[in-house]
Amino acid sequence: MKSTWIGILFLMLSTPSLAVEYDCAVEKKFDGGQAYSKDDLQKGQYSVLIQEKGDDAFLSRCSLSPSEKKVTCDRYEVDKVVFDSNVKIKKFYVFISQFDVQLFPNLSFIENNGRGSIAYGHCKIVSP
Repeated sequence: MKSTWIGILFLMLSTPSLAVEYDCAVEKKFDGGQAYSKDDLQKGQYSVLIQEKGDDAFLSRCSLSPSEKKVTCDRYEVDKVVFDSNVKIKKFYVFISQFDVQLFPNLSFIENNGRGSIAYGHCKIVSP
């Protein structure tokens, strides 16, 4: 059963015509070399949403907005998607905002905001 899911995941990662959405919870975050505490992560409710449909892809960075008292997201159109067939990593690049997200076959991810902050954790598929 596990190998079936892994096969489906590889197909979704490498096939651009399928619509898929990943909800990625931040489990660790570093900013300027300083690690966020578990309490900071819980309070901030940080996550990344990856949406793909056909040739279009979008990344959303989400966190708790104290002024709005709810989780809000900044949504960005992805400029370039690259699938590395050697290691089965899908990379999403947003040039103007200088950040990227890498999605691995085991559904772990890394977000590099390009300005000294890195976050990582695990994703779940919310729509295949």
